[in-house]
Amino acid sequence: MIGNFYGVDYTPDGDQADPWKIDWTKADCGYGITQVTDGMRLDEQGHKLTKTQQEAIALDYTANIAAGVNILIEKWNETRKAGLKVNDGHPKFIENWFFALWAYNSGFYKRGDDPDGGTDHWGVGFTNNPANPIWKANRTPFLENADGKDDYSHASHPQDWPYEEKVIGWAARPIAAMFKPGIIQPGYRAAWWNDEEDRTAAKPPIDLFCDASNYCDPGRIGENDSNDPGQGACTLDESEVVSHWLHCWWNKPVQWKLCVEWAQCGNPVHRFDDTYPEQPDENSYPPRCGKTGLPDGALIIDNLPDGITPAGSAARSCGVSRSDGAFKFQFTNSNGTYPGKMDFHQIGAGQGNHFWFSHTRNKNAGHPTDSTGARLFTTGTWTLNQSNIGRARAMVHIPDHGAHTRQATYNIGGSDSTSDVRVVPQRTRANRWVSLGAFRFTGTPSVSLSTHTTDGTGDEDVAWDAVAFPKLPGKPKHQIVAMGDSYSSGEGVSEGNDNYYPETNYRDAQNDSTRNACHRSTKAWSRQATLPGYTTSIGEMEDSHSPSMDYHLIACSGARTYNILKYPENGELPQIQKGYLDQHTSLVTLSIGGNDSRFSYIIQKCLLAFTRASCQGETFDDHDPKIDRDVDGDGQVETGRDQKGFENLTLDKAAPKLISEVVKPDIVNVLKQVHRKAPNAKIVLMGYPKLVSDNASCLNLGPIGLSADSNAWLDSIAEYLAAEMQAAVNTAKSSGIDARFSNPIQNFTGKGICGDPETVHGLVKTLVDSDHPASDWPMLREYGLSAQSFHPKIAGARLYADALEGTMSGWVQ
Repeated sequence: MIGNFYGVDYTPDGDQADPWKIDWTKADCGYGITQVTDGMRLDEQGHKLTKTQQEAIALDYTANIAAGVNILIEKWNETRKAGLKVNDGHPKFIENWFFALWAYNSGFYKRGDDPDGGTDHWGVGFTNNPANPIWKANRTPFLENADGKDDYSHASHPQDWPYEEKVIGWAARPIAAMFKPGIIQPGYRAAWWNDEEDRTAAKPPIDLFCDASNYCDPGRIGENDSNDPGQGACTLDESEVVSHWLHCWWNKPVQWKLCVEWAQCGNPVHRFDDTYPEQPDENSYPPRCGKTGLPDGALIIDNLPDGITPAGSAARSCGVSRSDGAFKFQFTNSNGTYPGKMDFHQIGAGQGNHFWFSHTRNKNAGHPTDSTGARLFTTGTWTLNQSNIGRARAMVHIPDHGAHTRQATYNIGGSDSTSDVRVVPQRTRANRWVSLGAFRFTGTPSVSLSTHTTDGTGDEDVAWDAVAFPKLPGKPKHQIVAMGDSYSSGEGVSEGNDNYYPETNYRDAQNDSTRNACHRSTKAWSRQATLPGYTTSIGEMEDSHSPSMDYHLIACSGARTYNILKYPENGELPQIQKGYLDQHTSLVTLSIGGNDSRFSYIIQKCLLAFTRASCQGETFDDHDPKIDRDVDGDGQVETGRDQKGFENLTLDKAAPKLISEVVKPDIVNVLKQVHRKAPNAKIVLMGYPKLVSDNASCLNLGPIGLSADSNAWLDSIAEYLAAEMQAAVNTAKSSGIDARFSNPIQNFTGKGICGDPETVHGLVKTLVDSDHPASDWPMLREYGLSAQSFHPKIAGARLYADALEGTMSGWVQ
């Protein structure tokens, strides 16, 4: 940790005019937790500090803390010798270090040290004077609100408090630190006061260091004061020549507490003494060493040069790095500097115990969320030291932390693929090798990853770890991409959280924008199915790196046709833009159209109409402008596609009309676009079952439920949608697309919700990590339903797999 290493310019109020503008002439070289600055510059080497001492202070936290403590002692002695005493002056009390802390941060001027001449101005500088207008006059103590309670929001704008008040605030209220994954504790032991009033009063009166002796007028302290000429407490801009402007330096003792007599002062808690041993490495986030998780013979390109040993304790070391190629970063030049390096970090974890990370930003000029993306644009490239290796997989290692983006866009070089892009969500929360696909490399294989994402705002990490190229004996016979909505991804096809890929089951309640609820399951039907002529499932073949299989599941819960083609879903790019379709793709499985047909909206309407005979008479009023598109190819976008002609229609009229006039042509469009990207692939369009059996007798959750009449009508809509999906496939086939419709209705007969066995979830109230009932089931938010509701269970996905196997029989070889 280095202070203002890059010389960023700060305004008088502590803000950064341009946080990414590098000015090396203003770098302060403050190193480590104690921000040691003096003697740390290269041109000072050998004067105050030797090279060895500089390196120790910069790289060894114990040496850094020792150096900082020595500086603080030096400032205590220096100010005390000059007569600057706080309260009774005993060093065991927190408040009595106020002058030492002040001088530690902004220096102490001895009498005669005024660089502008004279002896009138000396003492601790005005910058950290509590009366300085750059600190808000009405501020509460740092990390404390007006009621005397904790307020850690102050940590997001520490520039509003002078340094010494910040230090005392942190002493009173420790920072939260992660001791190990999932365990958060105070980072150190809090200082203590006899009562809360004394703790609050650790912040001195704002005018205590302001009187005529230092040319300071306490009457000018106010909420809207400033250091502009004629304003602010320091009057030197009026009575002195400009060279002494703001030299209102304080040099007298002060008292605002009785530390000994009345025990009003704070007491530190020393957890460690000089006999305390070094704490052992907790070994959180242990690295992955060697080639575990990879097929035999894989060529690995590390993010470090071959022969380098990453720093770290021996207990977690993977030893010397071994790399079958080179890794190189390219940073954007901005006026002779490289600001991307300011947001560039490394962690001792992941593959081989080392990876790099930065933060995603949109590099497009003028992007409304992040105009700095182009300046900070950084690309890392792994290049193999061999060429023309023929068929091989490209695999990337995702570390178990420090990797968040849902849009990590890897560019694969040296292959004959018509798609050189593969997009991966990185929040795996596990050290995992992820396949980008099987390729035919006719040149030098390479993989590149940059900081650019369409959703980048500088908040999510993107990580560069390792890349591997496991060679293949030939082209995999089956190159499969599973696309679509929740029925393809595997929504509900999980025992709680267990079967969801973690990167697709994430929600931070404090930041919903990072949510990913695509809910891709290891038990999804496309993984459970077995290809004709094989005895192991598609998923098992993929997991065992079978040379005959290259499979990718990119479906996402909630997807509509436009999420396949144009708009992101759950923060992931449109599925067709993820790059997995190319001329080598042999089979695409796809379920789409259920959400376009407003399945969740209709089912909510029907559940709320429980006390009425049937929901089919309810009014249709769900409109989605994202479905507007140029349908007939005349260059004009057809707008209001689900509004014009739908006004005031009841569900029984609106649903079939919507399916025929909007959903079916949009499905045809998806089939055509998929075929355009994967011209040699067979395409299976998977349908939807009748969800409820036994007249919905078990669907009852108090005032909501499903009547027998409503269920009968929903069954008829399921039949109607299946027929129109078959018609969409027929249309696609007529244009030369090798597509088939797979209808699972028969497979689920008597086995839906309330069936025996029940293979579809009913009303589920047990939530998984990324569930958000208010957005998943907005009309039923008060009931707290999981997104798993009305989706197949693992056994239901098996029935889907049966349907797929029946469709593939005699067609897929």
